[in-house]
Amino acid sequence: MGDERILPPPPSSAARLRIPSTETDFWAGLFLDLSVRVEWLGQALDAVPKEDASAASLVRMRSYARSLAELHEAIGKVHACRAEATLKPLFSLEGTLANYLSCLYGWCEGIGDDFERMAIALRRKEPTSIVFHHRSVNESYAKFDELIVAMRHANHVAHELHAAKSPQVWRAFDERVEELIWATEWVHMTLARKPGE
Repeated sequence: MGDERILPPPPSSAARLRIPSTETDFWAGLFLDLSVRVEWLGQALDAVPKEDASAASLVRMRSYARSLAELHEAIGKVHACRAEATLKPLFSLEGTLANYLSCLYGWCEGIGDDFERMAIALRRKEPTSIVFHHRSVNESYAKFDELIVAMRHANHVAHELHAAKSPQVWRAFDERVEELIWATEWVHMTLARKPGE
């Protein structure tokens, strides 16, 4: 077998652990799925021998993987806030934060599928498009921008009602939400870059 590296099988939705959909486990299940996807993408890119792939393509894919990993980390920090009793209502499945997170997970699944396809093609020395269409990235960005406005408004209202009881908790939560927003924007900016940028 020599230097040939084995590409791990892509994560399959059916094969992944599915947790019953209580509010608490719903978020944990989605986060686990994203964790598996991020880890798999890193392993898949590590398995591409540098001499077998276009250096530019591999660099671009690694930048996608890094931005997705940073988004994953930011989501994890927001999820950690669920342990705070005063913040728990913000994670209710009917709320704007839940709407934002649900859309974000759905979007990550879609682009994750694209990343997996690209990583497999690189490994197999097959042609692949590593560039995302600007229109689709801009449309996605506009959709998240609307969700961000709604989420910030809802968080502000909740903050005004409850922050006096635990200001440090709310300050930390606000910082984590802003980090999540930045990470979402960063993934979009990474996808929107032209080759060579």
